[in-house]
Amino acid sequence: MRISVVIPALDEAVDLPATIGALREHEPPPFEVIVADGGSSDGSAKIIRKYEDKLHYWTSEKDTGQGDALNKGFSHTSGEIMAWINSDDKYTPWALKVVSEIFSRFPHVNWIVGYNSWWNEHGEMTSAKRVPKNIFDFGLGNYRWIQQESVFWRRSLWERAGGSIDTSYKLMVDGELWSRYFLHDDLYSVDCVLGGYRVHSSNRAGLN
Repeated sequence: MRISVVIPALDEAVDLPATIGALREHEPPPFEVIVADGGSSDGSAKIIRKYEDKLHYWTSEKDTGQGDALNKGFSHTSGEIMAWINSDDKYTPWALKVVSEIFSRFPHVNWIVGYNSWWNEHGEMTSAKRVPKNIFDFGLGNYRWIQQESVFWRRSLWERAGGSIDTSYKLMVDGELWSRYFLHDDLYSVDCVLGGYRVHSSNRAGLN
């Protein structure tokens, strides 16, 4: 069961090596890594080239935002399981193995989320919390947060929900996608830390 992970990036030369490198250290299952860089001006493309032999696909070209970068990246994926990790965030070393086991053992499960977790600028986890959500939470405006760094889904769900990221959103492209997923299936919470949001001074969400 192949897992496809897209890394959208823009001027993240400092963090990209750690994010790509950590993914390549994961044990089986088979997976593919795609980097979609938005034409960075900080030398990101040069760094990505160093990992070229370890990537399924990469591009560095101007795009219209994160949603556009993700659509470009996902268009080059083939895995049955899909996800994305931002270029400054992290997966735990066991994440992909756990994800593969869950989707293999439970064919009725189409998307999952692990614990929300937060990491400091040094890549150290500082806190974690279980935050289960369902369609009723979203309908009532209680959407904080299905943490994108810990969400994985089947390609079949992605296709049923439209098969693309809505590029009209500047932020919360993940939240908009989750709202479509909820129209098709339940979200299953996993009692495990799969990934985390790295908090630092230049977080994109914190600057807007």
